[in-house]
Amino acid sequence: MAYQVAIVVLFLLLSAWLRRSEAKSRLFPVAFAFFIAALVFALSSPFGGGTTMENRTFNIIASMMLVVIPLLVLVRLSGDNWASIYLKKGNLRLGLIIGLVVFFFFLVTAVPFSIWIFGGASVTSDQLIALAPWIAAFVFANSLKEELLYRGLFLKKFESFLGKDMSNLTHAVVFSLAHLYIPFDSFTIIYWALAFFLGLGFAAVMQKTDSLLGSFLFHAGSDIPLMLAIFSVL
Repeated sequence: MAYQVAIVVLFLLLSAWLRRSEAKSRLFPVAFAFFIAALVFALSSPFGGGTTMENRTFNIIASMMLVVIPLLVLVRLSGDNWASIYLKKGNLRLGLIIGLVVFFFFLVTAVPFSIWIFGGASVTSDQLIALAPWIAAFVFANSLKEELLYRGLFLKKFESFLGKDMSNLTHAVVFSLAHLYIPFDSFTIIYWALAFFLGLGFAAVMQKTDSLLGSFLFHAGSDIPLMLAIFSVL
């Protein structure tokens, strides 16, 4: 916990210094975004994992709230509006089409994908019905949290220095590394690769539609097979 506090303080001090410097003030939004990310990571870090389906779902909802609420407040305090983190209408029609098509693709293929890719257990229709509310709560909470934190908060800020393509690639590397676990095994590598390529897709949809909606639905759908696999063996 001490190192998390140190990182938060470091980025806060860096942000304050950059904001006061005319020559370096254009770097302030990036530094302040890292401060926000470090702070909400520290706030939400106690809520992770869980040994039961109920624990995991409660923890992700608590984690989501501890990320989203401070993030929204601090974005406004920094002088930005929420449109700067893609919380806006954008191309609503395209976002809904892409998001819903991908969401329902993952929904209808969830059972075989959960078994073949993530090693989940076979489930009956009754078990699926019982698991559905918990999976839905988990994937929507996790998607909102990660879309705001990993993409909404950083994409536009990176774009001003790197351009759209390199901004997307940079964030995808960070997003995938955040999903890389030790020890390394075949599942870890598959999970990392999926996170990387899905991250590219999430960001491309966000950039194309100029809104969080499409990537939010895309991300929520892609989490369904994984959470079905996890919940099926708890």
